[in-house]
Amino acid sequence: MSENVSVNEKKPEVRPPLFSGKLLALVTLIAIVFAGLLFSGLWPRRERVAAITKEASDDASEVPMVTVAKALVAPPTKEIVLPGTVAALLETPIYARAEGYLRSVKADIGDVVKKDQILVELDTPELDQSLRIARARLQQLKASVDQAKAVEQKSRADVKLAEINRKRVTQLVKEGVFARQQADDVQAQVEVRSAELQSALAAINVAEQNIKAQEAEVGRLEELSSFKNVRAPYDGIITVRNCATGNLITPSSANGGRELYRMANFDVLRIYVAVPQSVISSIQPGQPAEVFAADMNGRKFPGKVQRSANALDDQTRTQRYEVRVMNPDHALLPGMYVQVKFIAPKGRSMVMIPGDTLLTPAGGTMVAVVDGGKVRMQKVDVGRDLGTQVEVMAGLQGDEMLIINPSDAVRAGVRVRAVPRK
Repeated sequence: MSENVSVNEKKPEVRPPLFSGKLLALVTLIAIVFAGLLFSGLWPRRERVAAITKEASDDASEVPMVTVAKALVAPPTKEIVLPGTVAALLETPIYARAEGYLRSVKADIGDVVKKDQILVELDTPELDQSLRIARARLQQLKASVDQAKAVEQKSRADVKLAEINRKRVTQLVKEGVFARQQADDVQAQVEVRSAELQSALAAINVAEQNIKAQEAEVGRLEELSSFKNVRAPYDGIITVRNCATGNLITPSSANGGRELYRMANFDVLRIYVAVPQSVISSIQPGQPAEVFAADMNGRKFPGKVQRSANALDDQTRTQRYEVRVMNPDHALLPGMYVQVKFIAPKGRSMVMIPGDTLLTPAGGTMVAVVDGGKVRMQKVDVGRDLGTQVEVMAGLQGDEMLIINPSDAVRAGVRVRAVPRK
């Protein structure tokens, strides 16, 4: 039968589905998790980008804040502060004038001494012996003068006798009793006796001159003997002592003598100051000055410019000035390092600005001025740098508001908000 199907006829092949239900659910779950992770990462990033964009927009529209300080017109006088060195008005090395051995020391370092006070006593045996010899020699010369005067008296008598004989013989020659030859002999005797008298007078003069010379020698030795006691030349303080009992003392420094003492008077002091060439025209003799030291608790000593060297040192280009200071309580000591402040009138008005407002671009020194809320770059000519402040000689009037430590963002024309420095 045609309707009968052959038992051997093949049935159509049935394929299994591509994804089972469980596998499809797993894939779907993974896709959902991945989408969630992707969304959770992109959304915060989008918010951050939006916040940054908004912040940048706000920054672009916000006015920057700057700290400012006001430029000030300097006072009509200027203060010049320079280092100085203290020196005593009187300072003297003391040497012995006589040679001998030091018998006793009467003063020591730091002692306050008065004028003519004995500092040391010397034993001078050689000087004493020389003085005795000189005095004996003087007595000998005085005796020789007496002897010469006796010779002079005898010579006068001889001259007188010769004159009498000459008159007698001359008369007898006229009467023809004596020959002319006898008259000539008597005349010669008168001349001899006169020459002897002149010789005696000259001897007296020489003897008297020798006495004067010897008296001067005795006086010199007596003066040297007075230096056996070395005395203070003025009121002062012993600052150096270089002697001890028993030392052999040689007079004066020229002969290699020992400096016994060094003394000084501190009542008036000299302050030596090296003034730079740029300010010497502002400091004149008679001008007031003020001396102070950092370690004296702010104490100041009034002084006055006494003199200047009127010449510059070619090495330092400075001129030396002397300032006199009264120091009755000896608070200042020679050798101290001090500061000297000179108050001098200014030749022209200047403006003082803080040192941290300066800019030094290639075009020259400038400052950033806040003018009407905007930045204006102003070129200036600066003078002395006083540390925290700087003198401006040209470019500012003295009432400008200047930006402190301007940053790179501060440029000409930029609008800023000024805040005064505290």
